[in-house]
Amino acid sequence: MMAKTIIRAAALAALLSSVAPAALAQAVSTARQGATSGISQEQALALSARLDALEQQNNELRDQVADLKAQVASGEQAIRKEVAAQPKVTLSNARPQIATADGNFKFALRSVIQFDAADYDVKPLRADNDLQSGTNFRRARLGFDGTAFKDWNFALWAEFGGTGGESAALNQAYLEYAGFKPFGADFRIRGGAWATPVGLEDATSNTESLFLERAAAAELVRGLAAGDGRTGVGVFANGQRWYGSLVWTGKTVGTPSTPEFDQQSGYIVRAAFNPLHSKTYDVHLGGTITGVLSAADLAAGPAKNQALRLRERPELRVDGTRLVDTGSINGKSLTTYGVEAGASYGPFYAAGEWFKFDVNRSSLETAASPFDPSFSGWYVQGAYTLTGEHRAWAAANGGFRGIRPAQPFDLKKNAWGAWELAARYSVLDLNDDEGARGFATPVGGIRGGEQKITTVGLNWYPNSVVRFLLDYQWVDVNRLNAAGADISTDVKQLSFRSQVAF
Repeated sequence: MMAKTIIRAAALAALLSSVAPAALAQAVSTARQGATSGISQEQALALSARLDALEQQNNELRDQVADLKAQVASGEQAIRKEVAAQPKVTLSNARPQIATADGNFKFALRSVIQFDAADYDVKPLRADNDLQSGTNFRRARLGFDGTAFKDWNFALWAEFGGTGGESAALNQAYLEYAGFKPFGADFRIRGGAWATPVGLEDATSNTESLFLERAAAAELVRGLAAGDGRTGVGVFANGQRWYGSLVWTGKTVGTPSTPEFDQQSGYIVRAAFNPLHSKTYDVHLGGTITGVLSAADLAAGPAKNQALRLRERPELRVDGTRLVDTGSINGKSLTTYGVEAGASYGPFYAAGEWFKFDVNRSSLETAASPFDPSFSGWYVQGAYTLTGEHRAWAAANGGFRGIRPAQPFDLKKNAWGAWELAARYSVLDLNDDEGARGFATPVGGIRGGEQKITTVGLNWYPNSVVRFLLDYQWVDVNRLNAAGADISTDVKQLSFRSQVAF
């Protein structure tokens, strides 16, 4: 029995060496001495009792350590849950955003700054076509957008820049419900003020467009019943490879230059499709019908004074002068038809649109001018990304996204961002039954002029936030005045834009 007791003592001493190393080492030494020096049975029993006490103490300590470990693990898990439940603050592409962990609430600051410089060479120079060379903050926007309770989207943007002679104004302010998902499609109902895309060119963000400005025809149709700060109510839907919108629009936000006693009302109907798609290519087809249901009434009282005016700048806005202009047309409504097509294949991109503008004259002018005037415009454009990036199709707006540099500019890594060559040819014809040179305008005829513009451009994208554009344009305007005199204009214009957008 004594030998078994001694062996047990030695084993327990080894087991408890991490708990009480000094005491257990002494116990082991005593046990070994007892085994070799013949200690009494009473001493061995006393040592066994002491070891039993130490064993019980070790078990208690072991249980306490296990409890502490469980408490620590539980505390760590609680801390992780608490941290995970906190709002996430991110800075993606310089855009500050706060979002809850479940994504039901989001808030992001947004900004666009575009600073333009231009030089105009006008021939022959007259008082009516003297374009001013210089600089201009084309856009200087600051605002926010966000989501509340998962399905409610909102935005508020202010525009502090100008476009030629135009003043700063509210850019957009809307509330949108996006909780409907019929047939798996994204469906949104929106009300407020914003810019609904009215064509392929308009569906691409102005921060990602090929040139400083959209083609003249696309910009003209945009301003009739859409454009920045246009009030309205609309529905939008899109699937993976299609887009559709139906919007009723009103006036633009801001004070009109002349009093309005009945505001303009208009509409936008657009559909776009992506019939062919892969990682390296996309094909786009679409169409738009947009128009003015009722032009603004500029007269007080029962009589109506409704007028429409079509005019556009030479695809550059450092100066606000329009070289083609129909003047005021006594018209109560207008309809615009548009067809659009585009494709991208690797670094290549091409697109084009055609528009027709039909004006419905008011009853006051029908007798004198029995024919309603029609105008047209179109453009084709293309680009090649020297660094290989691809313009992909996006269903949210039914158009193509811009370039994202595969390798952002970094001198240490010998990376130069993305580089892109672009070209465009556009025509805007605002003549209708204009008659011949040397003769007065025929009854009902309109001499708004025909504008043809050839543009070449070089774009540099150092990263996804900063962009630089350099454009050179040849502008050819053929136009007669009311007496039949030639007031044509040729312009060569060089422009440059620096941009920061997030």
